[in-house]
Amino acid sequence: MIIPINIAIPGPSSVRQLPPQFAQFGTGEVVLVELQGALEVDGDLKDQVVGKLSVDIETKKPSLRIGHHLLEGKLVTLPKPLAVMHRAKVAVSTTEGDAMDDSDQTLDSSPPQWDIIAVVKRKMVFAKRPMPMVGRVLPTAPVDIPSSGLE
Repeated sequence: MIIPINIAIPGPSSVRQLPPQFAQFGTGEVVLVELQGALEVDGDLKDQVVGKLSVDIETKKPSLRIGHHLLEGKLVTLPKPLAVMHRAKVAVSTTEGDAMDDSDQTLDSSPPQWDIIAVVKRKMVFAKRPMPMVGRVLPTAPVDIPSSGLE
């Protein structure tokens, strides 16, 4: 069985449309995120934010904040690039006589077709234990604390 694979990677001038599960890094580069351990979450994760990923501009070191935990990582080049593939079913029309309707097309009888939508060359590795962020405040706008009248 031969499975067709299409290279659908756009050029540098065109805008890449990735599935919502992917995040782009920098100029549209797709990177893997490698975590050590398990990520335990209560409830459904669909369309929810897991954490905040940021990269220091000077040191190029990534950091990931999940809840009250901060993970510091590093960028590593993969020994072999990986292809990100998307499965697309091809519609094959089966007609009865000369009439051809939309209901005549079947998706189950055709072999799957794969599109390469990105090539991954680097990964972010978060191998160290997370640092607790309890008691630390992220830099935000100054907060006015009302006086207690005990001056």
